[in-house]
Amino acid sequence: MDRDFSVNGRDFKLNKFDAFKQFHIVRRIAPILADMLPAMKDIQKVQNTELSETEKLDEFAKIAAPMMIGLSKLTDEDSNKVLYGLLSSVEIKQATGNWAKISTESMLMMQDLELPLLLQLAGRAFMFNLAGFFTALPRQT
Repeated sequence: MDRDFSVNGRDFKLNKFDAFKQFHIVRRIAPILADMLPAMKDIQKVQNTELSETEKLDEFAKIAAPMMIGLSKLTDEDSNKVLYGLLSSVEIKQATGNWAKISTESMLMMQDLELPLLLQLAGRAFMFNLAGFFTALPRQT
């Protein structure tokens, strides 16, 4: 997944989490991984194909339902920790050319961004930061 990308004419970039932040996000979603792992495998297949970014996003949208069902099982507190945590790795390019964080660990910094875009940004941050975790899991033979 590309670090730099554009959505709806706005430029964004992703930053890597440290290992402990990765651990805390994965720890919070651990109870729902059984719902999410099949979708994660499909996402990895899509990620490794020669599709355009738009085509990849279309494919991700098709396999998002199991992930959304899993996420709906999280408590509000865990949901907030995961979403804010993921969004804290995303920056947006401002009109001045400077980059600004989308979120802190507990607060949204950009009030003009709507939920569908925030979820897309969080999904990208998830894949950028945690895809390696899922490839490291033991495979069934």
